Amino acid sequence: MEIAFGILGQTAMLLHGNVDVNWAGPRPRQVLTALLTAPNRRMPLDVVVDWVWEEHEGAPLDARSTLHQNAAKLRQAFHEKSLPAQVSVGKGGCLLEVDPGLIDHVRFQATMDRARRFRELGQHDRALIEALSAVRLSRDDALADLRTERADGWRTRWVRSEWIPANAFVVAEQMATGQADAAVRKLTELEQAHPMELSFAKLRIRALAEADQPAEAADFFRAAHARYREAGETRAAQELRTVNEEVLIRPDRAIPRRSRVIPDSSEPPDQVIRHLPPDIDDIAGRAELIALLDACTTDSAGAPRRGVVVVNGGPGVGKTTLVAKWAHRAERRHRHGAVMLDLRGDSQAARADAGEIVDTLLSLLDFPVDQVVNPIARAAKLTTLLARRSMLVILDNVRSTDQVAPLLGVLSSCTVLIVSRWRLKSLSAKLTPPVITVAPLEDGYSSSLLARRIGPRARDDAEGVEELVRLCGGNPLALTLVAERAVSRAGTRMRTLASQLRAAEMLLDLGDEGDWPGTSLRSAFTLSYQALRPAEQRVFALIGLHPSAELTGDAIAAADGRPVPEVRRSLDVLVAAHLIEHPADLDRYRVHDLLHLYAASLAARLSDVDLARRKMFEYSLRMVVDAYRLQFPHKNLLNLPPMVPAAPTPGFRTVAEARQWVLRERSSLMAIIAASEGVLNGISCALPTMTTEFFMLQGRFPDAVEGLTIAVRAAAAQGDVDSLASCLNDLAVVHMLIGADDAAEECLLRALELADAHGMAVGGATVRLNLARVHLHAGRAAEAVERYRKVLPSVRELGEPMLCAVAERRFADALVEMGGHDEEALGLYREALRRGREACDATELMLTHIALGTLLVQLGRLAEASAECDAATALAGAGPLPAVMKLKTLLARLRHAEGDDRAALRHAHRAVDLANRSQHATGQARALSVLALIVCDHGNPDDARKLWREAAELFRGRARTAKAEAIETRLAELDARGSLIPAAREGEGDTVAMPSPHLRILRANRV
Repeated sequence: MEIAFGILGQTAMLLHGNVDVNWAGPRPRQVLTALLTAPNRRMPLDVVVDWVWEEHEGAPLDARSTLHQNAAKLRQAFHEKSLPAQVSVGKGGCLLEVDPGLIDHVRFQATMDRARRFRELGQHDRALIEALSAVRLSRDDALADLRTERADGWRTRWVRSEWIPANAFVVAEQMATGQADAAVRKLTELEQAHPMELSFAKLRIRALAEADQPAEAADFFRAAHARYREAGETRAAQELRTVNEEVLIRPDRAIPRRSRVIPDSSEPPDQVIRHLPPDIDDIAGRAELIALLDACTTDSAGAPRRGVVVVNGGPGVGKTTLVAKWAHRAERRHRHGAVMLDLRGDSQAARADAGEIVDTLLSLLDFPVDQVVNPIARAAKLTTLLARRSMLVILDNVRSTDQVAPLLGVLSSCTVLIVSRWRLKSLSAKLTPPVITVAPLEDGYSSSLLARRIGPRARDDAEGVEELVRLCGGNPLALTLVAERAVSRAGTRMRTLASQLRAAEMLLDLGDEGDWPGTSLRSAFTLSYQALRPAEQRVFALIGLHPSAELTGDAIAAADGRPVPEVRRSLDVLVAAHLIEHPADLDRYRVHDLLHLYAASLAARLSDVDLARRKMFEYSLRMVVDAYRLQFPHKNLLNLPPMVPAAPTPGFRTVAEARQWVLRERSSLMAIIAASEGVLNGISCALPTMTTEFFMLQGRFPDAVEGLTIAVRAAAAQGDVDSLASCLNDLAVVHMLIGADDAAEECLLRALELADAHGMAVGGATVRLNLARVHLHAGRAAEAVERYRKVLPSVRELGEPMLCAVAERRFADALVEMGGHDEEALGLYREALRRGREACDATELMLTHIALGTLLVQLGRLAEASAECDAATALAGAGPLPAVMKLKTLLARLRHAEGDDRAALRHAHRAVDLANRSQHATGQARALSVLALIVCDHGNPDDARKLWREAAELFRGRARTAKAEAIETRLAELDARGSLIPAAREGEGDTVAMPSPHLRILRANRV
């Protein structure tokens, strides 16, 4: 985040590295100065007047009106410069609303805090860099525009409490990092401004001693000690003596002075070389990088530091522009000049080698190159010439470490910046501090850049600018090209331009026309692409086939056809070229949106593009199939589309690993589902039917609806009636679970029509069961019972044990919900258990034991209920999280009924915890309801009310209106009676087991 306001000097607006102190007249600047000392705090009008108007000026007669006028001028300045600040004036005073981090004195404190934390960690290099960045924020005397008593007080406090301690910190860290000479130079500057500052005097003795200048240290002590004594500062004099004795042991001993080295005046003066590209004003959002470059290339006294700094980043992010801008600011520190040379590492022209760079530098130094034939002798001559010069040398467009390695010894006396699109790992590993990476701009800076370059049209069409910013993705080259396009077409609105640039080809080729050829995004990206070997070029193009900006190495390997290790090596090269990112330890890679568009344009030219896309998408399908079979071993799959032979997938070791993979790849899988529609409809149809099950475990219902909606269209497009009916059924169940009962019923009726028309007996029975389930979910238990009673005989005739087990359990759930049919429900539950054992489905058996146990608790048959709980517990090890949650809820009810409230509370809290972990809203409501009942019966109705209210809200959020109303009725009774004694059957609907995940339509020959 860039600083916008500065009061550590003249009151300035600091925009994109430029300091503007003449942005308004004196009085508005003074008013802003006062308000910046206390941002976001209302300052009384009389206090503002005291801050701004000096005593000899006299206060304004109408302070409020005068401040209103100044506030209006400030608002105009903020608007013109697109600064995120607002100032207001009222009876209560003046208020400046602004992010404090945009103000230099606040940033100063925050930066020093970071420096102190680094020192505490023993990271003295980092601590010094941060402290130097803070100190450089001061441009002159703080509050230079104000000379009132209040300003003088603030200024004095700031110098004593912030400025002096920060500089003392810098000196101490210089000594900690072995820069004693720099510390001495820094203290020499500081003592001119603060000649009696004791902390600086103590540090100077230490610094001179560490710089191996004991004579100078002794002389300084004598002079400073006498000065303090003469001023009556006896305590300061004694403290200085203590430090001197500690450092030099015998301060009065005679130590010979070192003779000063007098420079040879006979040597000719060195000329100054300036070889930089033109300066520019506009580098939004790079203030922190410029400060970091300053810190990495100078010592604490601001003198140039010898050494090498690498600046890298992807194509078009503005590396060269940033370094050139910084070089113009930094060149005054290098008294012999600054040179920026293009090594053409990313150009189609031949790359510059070390010999060419040596010859160029010799020529710039006016040395007759042709006098020395031997390249080694030329390099040695350049080394000699540079040894007595303070120069900045920037090597731009470096392709590899080998290209510059021979130069580093020659340039060892210079400050050297190496600019590259590549990571240059072998060089970067030797550097401290780390390499500086230039990243894309944040959205706020991108918007500001477009607004400044385009003008009022951009400010008047914020929505269009927002879309342009999204398309450019923070890439400065893209933003520049878009701004040029907008300026050259003055009649085009921003939103119209944005709609035109949504076409990838137009966006990539923007700039390759008129007087500006060869500067498009495609041209910039192509330079990096052409530097790759064929294997890496193919891998990068294959990334363009993936519809998501994040993908795994295995997915690319599946499309490429080479072994995974070889593909990962190619991906590492792409990371080093800043064409993709590897943001974490996982096998996941990320590509910038603009580079993704460029990769897609390359992929379209692959000879095997269709086959490669199919293999990539089929890899994801195979992985999901593996995960599904592990998570849901007793569920049947739809017919999978025919797939290309491929190497085996890595597979999963555990159910948890399988589930986590699907959820981690959710965005990619959703993108593949959408991208497959109309191209690979079989994948668009098959993927959602499996991923939906995983998404519902985490409550990601919108993803389930979106995926299944695409699956329905894909199945219809390919004329697959069985898949279409199944997808409609699945989509209906998801609609039902989110409370869209009408949409659910519409889907089910369409599925039923298909099932009946094409003789799908199992499918028709499944749809009819789900139609009954919709009625039960909506609270119409009687209608649900009637539908279950009609469909159950036909289900039993099909002889599908699993389908029968689910149908009987759900029928029993409806009977319990309706009430009055307990014995019939018990019989159905027991029959469902028999069918579940026949189907060998542990999850279905567990759910049925839980449902049966819940009914038995309500009937007071606690011993039988306990037996059902034991049976369910024995199956819980492999059970899904929602089923375990239901079991814990049942155990809480059972232990409460048995009078063991300690165990009941333990199980209830565990149920709530599991519900929260699974993000299962209905399960949360159910668990909270049971917990509330236990708490209420335990004599704490107030806490119970809170829990029931939360449960009712959750039930309503899931469209379980009947259950919410039952809780609200209970709360009303509790309020009316003062306590609530639950009957054996009243109000227990909220503990009825939640139906399990939906049934899938099955083919007649499948279970």
